[in-house]
Amino acid sequence: MSKRALFVYSNYDFALKNVGSTRMRYYAGAVADQDTKVYLVSCTSGELNDDFFEEVSPNVFKPKDNKLQSYGVWASIKFLRRLFRFSKLKGDSRAFIFYPSHRIALEIIAILYLKLIKRQRVFTEYNEVRKYTASFHNPLSIRKPVYSLKRIIYRTVFSCMELLLPLYNGLICISTEIQKYGSRFNKNTVRIPILTDPYTPLEVEEGTYANPEVFNIGFSGSIHLEKERLQNFFEVISQLKKKGFELQFNLCGQVKKDQEDYIFNRLLKDLEIDSSVNFCGYLHKEALSSFLKQQELLVIPRGFTLQNKYGFSTKLSDYLNHKKPVLVTDVSDNGKFIKDKINGFIVPPDNDEAMLEKLVYIIENYKDFYEEVVAMAHKTSEDHFYYKRYGEALKNFLFAASEN
Repeated sequence: MSKRALFVYSNYDFALKNVGSTRMRYYAGAVADQDTKVYLVSCTSGELNDDFFEEVSPNVFKPKDNKLQSYGVWASIKFLRRLFRFSKLKGDSRAFIFYPSHRIALEIIAILYLKLIKRQRVFTEYNEVRKYTASFHNPLSIRKPVYSLKRIIYRTVFSCMELLLPLYNGLICISTEIQKYGSRFNKNTVRIPILTDPYTPLEVEEGTYANPEVFNIGFSGSIHLEKERLQNFFEVISQLKKKGFELQFNLCGQVKKDQEDYIFNRLLKDLEIDSSVNFCGYLHKEALSSFLKQQELLVIPRGFTLQNKYGFSTKLSDYLNHKKPVLVTDVSDNGKFIKDKINGFIVPPDNDEAMLEKLVYIIENYKDFYEEVVAMAHKTSEDHFYYKRYGEALKNFLFAASEN
């Protein structure tokens, strides 16, 4: 029997290649290196036993065929009972990490059952203050009664959910600011920043996602005007065009239908840059790598919002791994890792003039700084975001008290 076993559970499907499942797989790989078996378990209706799992890397296991179930109260109770029974067979020192979602039944029942009744060590990943989600950036308005009611309910529910935070054995925090915020509720915290593997060879596919005749600026991820401050960035692109710069702004990622219609059928035409913006849609892993590698500059133009203050954009590490210069705003922990003109470029948030000036500098001096900045950017990923560097810290945080 292994001395230690870690169980990462959620109502997300860890078989998918999204931000949450990727981060949890990096957790698993880091802790697995510390002589610990790690099981990634989505809320499932299947019986949990050795036949249910497959080993996907040394000491890391995931379901062979994940049968996701409904997220109701009774389904969550049955899943947690099966998970606890299985955990007892896998180690005398056990810990559980909950990866949160907007479906709260599993979260509430897990604290009651695993922590308070079964006295297990239960932690949670704390990567955003959920009441400040990007879905509700717009202010309350009597002109939008349905939206305003949803926002009030949403923020009320997730404000109340913060009352669960003191019950966890600890919080794993993605940024400095969210660690400060979480410490109001639970003093036992550890900061684990965005994680990546900068040594994995990048897989690419054939495809053209840039214009080789002009300077290409790239953005990947959720195309959200308010969260990413993209409307203002489009206006900066317009200013660059008026100054005579030949460029193309390439975007890929998911976008809601209403925002897509507004951006591509109205905003870009009003700014007279529709011919200089290229939307590539949602791209899978290999196509995304091709997209990133074809850009001269990769940007994260986020403004200051409460969601951006407490979160930390995981795409920063993806950008650095593709060995391209990055331009970010000084929100969250960006300024802790990106040093202007050394390993990237950084400007104050919500400052379009500073953004414009920096872009002019980058385009005009690109060949002079490119090699040195790119080399330092990749070194930043290796030194600060490589998941294996956090194995011992995670192991000690999750298991130290139970093994003393």
